[in-house]
Amino acid sequence: MPRLTGLRRALAIILGAQLLFWCAYALIIAGLQPVGTLEEYRLPAARALLASEPAEVGAYAAGLSGPAMLRIPGWQPVVLQPAQASLLSRAETSAGNEWSLTCWGNPCPEAATAYAGPFDRMDEAAGREKFQRFDMVWLVVVTELMMGAALLVLLPVNGFSRLQCVTGLLLISVGIDAWLTTFGAESLPYVWFLLLRYGVEYLMLTLAALAVNAFADWRSREAWAACGCFGVAFVILLGTMIAGVGFATIVPWLDAVALTLLSGYGVLALLRMGRTAPGPAIRVLAILLVALASIGFDLFLLPPPTGFALQASVLAPPLTMFGILFEIALQGHRLNQEAEEARSDLERQVLEQDASLLRSSRLLRHQERLIAIDAERQRLLRDMHDGVGGVLTHLLLDVRENRLTSREIEQGLQSSVDDLRNMASAIDAGNEPIDEALAMFQERMAGRLARSGITLDYRCTLPIPAPSLDARRLLSLYRLLQEGIANSLRHASATRIELAMNPGDDGAILVILSDDGTGFEPERASGAAGEGRGLANIRRRADQMGGRIAIESAPGRGTQLTLAIPTHAAARKA
Repeated sequence: MPRLTGLRRALAIILGAQLLFWCAYALIIAGLQPVGTLEEYRLPAARALLASEPAEVGAYAAGLSGPAMLRIPGWQPVVLQPAQASLLSRAETSAGNEWSLTCWGNPCPEAATAYAGPFDRMDEAAGREKFQRFDMVWLVVVTELMMGAALLVLLPVNGFSRLQCVTGLLLISVGIDAWLTTFGAESLPYVWFLLLRYGVEYLMLTLAALAVNAFADWRSREAWAACGCFGVAFVILLGTMIAGVGFATIVPWLDAVALTLLSGYGVLALLRMGRTAPGPAIRVLAILLVALASIGFDLFLLPPPTGFALQASVLAPPLTMFGILFEIALQGHRLNQEAEEARSDLERQVLEQDASLLRSSRLLRHQERLIAIDAERQRLLRDMHDGVGGVLTHLLLDVRENRLTSREIEQGLQSSVDDLRNMASAIDAGNEPIDEALAMFQERMAGRLARSGITLDYRCTLPIPAPSLDARRLLSLYRLLQEGIANSLRHASATRIELAMNPGDDGAILVILSDDGTGFEPERASGAAGEGRGLANIRRRADQMGGRIAIESAPGRGTQLTLAIPTHAAARKA
């Protein structure tokens, strides 16, 4: 089935609202319509039936606004209350032949009609009028007050919606106005009651204008104009009361002006709203047309008094309120849908951002790996150039000039091979426990030293697991130890070399290399020509590792190198 759009959709909504209202009205009328009529018990025609009535006889007056005295010849006078039946008692004497109904305080309404007959019929008719005139009003009052209070209580849930706030106040004012109109005159018999009643009525119309303003996109100037109109109307009512003029002369004019202004403003607001939100505008127009149709039905087609149990315009306020509540519910549903769509869109954006960040993170890690690989490649090239490359270059130049013996050439080549092995071992053992790395170094150097008649002992007292060094610092440590061992071979004539590792202060590692050689005086060796390849290299290696080196030696007492290697903060600084 194709979806209705434009004018057809508007007509369908308007006709559907009319059909729904009149079907509900017909069902209510069918339920309230009495089974029979009271015409045969209407006074004075009912006097002939009273004399032969065997059951209890009662009297009832429809349409009363206050207490009234009913006199029927042959019966005791009885006081009748609005929408209430009273028992009749026979009188011993009959005073006159005319009956009368006299209201207290004010003249009886023109539509007031007296009935007399079986008490159960009179009580049933009175109960029906009581339901129509009072119980339904109480139902409307309680319903309006409860719905208005519920809307105000639920304001925080909907983010303090201006439309919901004004609608809640409007519902409360409708309930108060209904109570004042029906029960206020009896409950508040004061001079200023009429000022209160009509003031609440115009306040209700002002809130209706504010509700239209909030519904059609709130505009502050229009809201202040509506409040100003209420102020003017209240001042006119107050002036009328002070001047002693009856409200009946001024209220019809004020009602006409107020309803005209409200209707005109409602039409203009709907026209303005129709350009931006045609759907809500059509629904509000359908509700207003139903209300106008119900009022026209009561005024022109079936003017009072009628045989209908309920006027159609009585259902207009509840219908309007339920229509507004329905529209608020639709707007709340639409806002929830928009919020859900916004949340879904936000989740989609977050997922896209997460995916983008993940891709960026992967790319960054890849770049970091490439940079790390390149840095390691550059470091290896520098190490090879400064270490093996430098030794081989000097060795090549010395060979060309015939400045070296075969023994010196062998030592140079052996030093280059040892440096290559140190580099390979540092790469393999990088980030492994230092005790294992130095154990491998001791095994590699022990065989070479054994051929020279020197013993290399290794001892480690570090806790398990031992700390680790990165490949760069481990290579510097290998070279430092190799330089120290080479000095022992060349200058100390040592027979025994000991390599030990002990825990130091603040988590540092103490690497101790000692021999039993001839020893020397460190103060005199400082600055000597041979230090460039000996002690100076050792100090430079210690600085590269971020450590501290201590050299202890004396003639005839051997030499001890103590290197303190930091493993935490100092290592990061290095």
